[in-house]
Amino acid sequence: PWNAKEHALIVVAYWGSCYTAYGLGPLSAMELYYGRKINAGWGIVFLITTQMIGYGLVGFYRDILVRPPKMYYPGVLPNVALFNAMHKNPAATKRALKFFAIVACAAFVWEWFPQLIFPLLASVPLVCYFGHGHWKPFVLGSGTYGFGLLNFSFDWNYVAFWSPLYTPLWSTAHQVAGAVFTCWLLYPILYFTNAMDALNFAPMSTATWDSSGQDYNISRIMTPEFTLNKTAMDAYSLPRWSPSYAMYFFWGFAGTAAAIVYAILWYGKDTYTNLLDSLRNRNKDYDDPYLKVMSHDPRVPHWWRDAAVLVVRILSVMSLTVSSDQRRRGFIVTSLISFIFTWPNGILWGIANIQVGMTFLSEIISGALFPGQPSAVLTALVYGRQLLEQNLNLISDYKFGFYMKIPEREMFWGQVWGTFVGPFVNFGMMRFILNTEGPKLTGKVPSTTWNALQTRNYYSTSVVWGILGPKVLFSRDSPYYWIPYGFLIGAAVMFLVWLVHRWKPNWKLETRFNPVVFFNGIVNFPVYTTTNLMTSALVAFTFMGYVYRYHPVWFRKYNYLLGVGLDCGTQLMQTVLVFCINLPGSRQFNEVNLT
Repeated sequence: PWNAKEHALIVVAYWGSCYTAYGLGPLSAMELYYGRKINAGWGIVFLITTQMIGYGLVGFYRDILVRPPKMYYPGVLPNVALFNAMHKNPAATKRALKFFAIVACAAFVWEWFPQLIFPLLASVPLVCYFGHGHWKPFVLGSGTYGFGLLNFSFDWNYVAFWSPLYTPLWSTAHQVAGAVFTCWLLYPILYFTNAMDALNFAPMSTATWDSSGQDYNISRIMTPEFTLNKTAMDAYSLPRWSPSYAMYFFWGFAGTAAAIVYAILWYGKDTYTNLLDSLRNRNKDYDDPYLKVMSHDPRVPHWWRDAAVLVVRILSVMSLTVSSDQRRRGFIVTSLISFIFTWPNGILWGIANIQVGMTFLSEIISGALFPGQPSAVLTALVYGRQLLEQNLNLISDYKFGFYMKIPEREMFWGQVWGTFVGPFVNFGMMRFILNTEGPKLTGKVPSTTWNALQTRNYYSTSVVWGILGPKVLFSRDSPYYWIPYGFLIGAAVMFLVWLVHRWKPNWKLETRFNPVVFFNGIVNFPVYTTTNLMTSALVAFTFMGYVYRYHPVWFRKYNYLLGVGLDCGTQLMQTVLVFCINLPGSRQFNEVNLT
């Protein structure tokens, strides 16, 4: 049988293959909305390069974002708890394993009810029920179409939204506060007062509309070469958003700027010291038992990662040469910015279990680099976003390897192997789903199962940043000229908080009032439905608050196992549901239009 290290290493390789490639969103958007059939060879090479380019950067950041004990990565703790339960003394862990098995089986059975047998359990909109069919209570209470006020869910897919059983409570509280402030207070006020012509649009939507409130017909403003026809756009309409989506960009810009300022002011000095030590091949000594154990194993030489970066960069340039509307400068600029932005995001990932991402920054840069070229913008966004996403995944896996005492070199090869296999599986599944469920994904055929929310968001992104670009969108004559001020406001708020922190360090504002985490909670919506909000928050306050404080023994033994058991059972049920019922050729069920 495997020992704990071998078992963990195999799982790390599996994680590398099962991470959903960020490039799938833009690739599927190109095919679904722009009618471009993606060649399998180019698509797979594209996914491989976007997935594997982060390996050299992980080597650069390992002494900054992995070794410091403060970067403990709460997201990996449930898996550490599960492996410890499986591989430690059976007499001591028998009860823990039994608990995990019971939870996983119970979750598997229960999920059939909200997912199939009684779908109304997935979203219980109390305000809608009390409103007796009136449209205002419907907009306020609907978690799918509205603001989700007092909307409960008994579906773990929604309840798990905030990662409520292992995200630090201070982080969840900040995010929930931000979401409640906007979704339950600010956005309803904007909507019902018809700010920005709000009543013409769906209240919580990432869709792009024209000035009359109809779906934006992108074909009317594009040339046959998929570039902008400005004359046609002037005659038709500028793309319009719901106020919630416009504010989504504002808060996103604020969070991006705040994250950079936060990292510089709170962690700049330590990072500089660690970076110098790393470049001089000197390891800083921490009072950390895991690091002491790992110090006996040889580290991964820098040239291994440099070679990986060189090979992947060559493949990236080759794949972009094939694409007629992409330029190498976009790849260079976006990948460089993503490399830099890994630093503040890695800090937040390591202490708060959140990722600000560089979505908003990469959108502006891609739009400026490729005005009037939506397909090029989508491709550039992948290298901006995916590089960061993959960096953070690899770094957190690296920390998991530290907890499981996996030698660095074995960890490196396990990650490389898994990541290389992943794009083939990802592209195959994308091709299968597009061929079988394409009309549902675009909304031409109504479906509550196949929504493709992220792909639709990519489409809206390409319309906004590819066709118009920031120069047109944020001009003085634009209704959205105020959105870029989010960068200034986010940086200013973070700087003011730091000044107060310097004045009153005992207030511990990093965890008691952190604007970055607050903004991060806001920008989850309207990209995700507000059904995710309330029940997940209640679970977080119950377990990470009450149970952690008043039942610490139970918390240490079972809390993380509870979380991973619920995830395991739910994912197993989803797999059975998709392959046995939802896919074509299986028994058909009438879908219910949920609130």
